Amino acid sequence: MIDISRELQVALNTGKVTLGYRESLKAVIDGSAKLVIIASNAPADVMNTVQHYAKISNVPVYVFQGSSWDLGAAVRKPFKISTIAIIDPGESNILTLAAQRTG
Repeated sequence: MIDISRELQVALNTGKVTLGYRESLKAVIDGSAKLVIIASNAPADVMNTVQHYAKISNVPVYVFQGSSWDLGAAVRKPFKISTIAIIDPGESNILTLAAQRTG
């Protein structure tokens, strides 16, 4: 089993990651996102919009099994984060979550 928090940290340090709904949605629409991670308690409109555009852009969506506070804590930020887009995984294995796709 993959340690999501650890892999997110490695991706943040060695790759390129966007945090937040608006930035993640831009990355999905412009085709630069390789994976989108969304908090399980994200508002329904946010979840539906991200999943809709991700499906069109053929970007896998992983639903993080925790709240947006937990997702923020996973990337060591003191605020809620509903959505994260992985642009470049760097040295992390975060893209293996695409195989566990739940969105």
